[in-house]
Amino acid sequence: MKLRNIINKSIYSKLAFVFLSIWWFFNLITLGMIIGVVTGESRQELHQFVGLIFINNAVIGTLVLLLALRTIVKPIKQLSEAARSVANGDFEVNVDLKNKDEIGQLALEFNQMVQEINSIDKMRKDFVSNVSHEFRTPITSISAYAKLIEMSASSGMETKEYAQAILAESDRLTHLSTNLLRLSEIENKVFRSTNKFSLDEQIRQAILTLEPQWSKKKMDLSIDLDSIEYRGDEELLYQVWLNLIQNAIKFSNLRGRLSVSLKIKNEKIDVTIQDSGTGIEKSDIPQIFDRFYQGNTSKKNQGSGLGLSIVQKIIEQEEGNLSVLSEIDKGTKITVTLNRFNDN
Repeated sequence: MKLRNIINKSIYSKLAFVFLSIWWFFNLITLGMIIGVVTGESRQELHQFVGLIFINNAVIGTLVLLLALRTIVKPIKQLSEAARSVANGDFEVNVDLKNKDEIGQLALEFNQMVQEINSIDKMRKDFVSNVSHEFRTPITSISAYAKLIEMSASSGMETKEYAQAILAESDRLTHLSTNLLRLSEIENKVFRSTNKFSLDEQIRQAILTLEPQWSKKKMDLSIDLDSIEYRGDEELLYQVWLNLIQNAIKFSNLRGRLSVSLKIKNEKIDVTIQDSGTGIEKSDIPQIFDRFYQGNTSKKNQGSGLGLSIVQKIIEQEEGNLSVLSEIDKGTKITVTLNRFNDN
């Protein structure tokens, strides 16, 4: 059984086994002939058969060597050429090897690596493109309003409106750059602090902080928070509740409904934030946590497109998960699930 396992290990083991079998076969025949010759006491024939052994071993050894070299060198050459293509920026390259040996496994892992590099490269290009677009829009607005103030003999009221527009766009740029920095810090784990705190009090504080926004829309609030102590990153989780509740308010209509609940289910903590707002297209739901992604409904409500990305990264760091249910013109329900006994 052990010998069979060794033989089946790779194609090179099989080649070696075949070579040894043929080699022993020919040498046994030759040895038998030598014994016969020695018995016949013919020195000349003995020399001939010794030469035959040498030629036999040389020929078989050369054939096996050439076969092995061809089998090994060809796929290695393919891998080398593919690696050169990747180094030159071609991330669509694929090494098509059917080998089921070590080289085949190497080719498979090489292809997986190239796919990951290609995915990262696309994300990088999208990121640069989106950042450029997001910064260009408010900068253009600021420039336009500043020129209007400079060139026109505007009234005091018009000048004030232009100044307010400039301030709004400046705030938007500040908010965008702050979110980019925060997202970068979370992804690179620049900071990570854990402590025990009251989760229900934290969520209640976030609701109070956003009171000017939901009171302005005259929203009907429903708050149901169980008293729960939680150990985690207090600062980052506070950012989660701010982002989610702020989103719910932003996409809700005047006199809409907003409910926030905190419950324990099967040793898990569920925080549910539900609104009666515009809702999300079903096709958009898988992408809402992508950075800078803005669906059809969110384009009407200007934002950076980073809030939900930050939420997702923080919840991943807390080893929790997110679920989203939404229907157009009926609202959205987002549930954050955390471990009740978090060992982080």
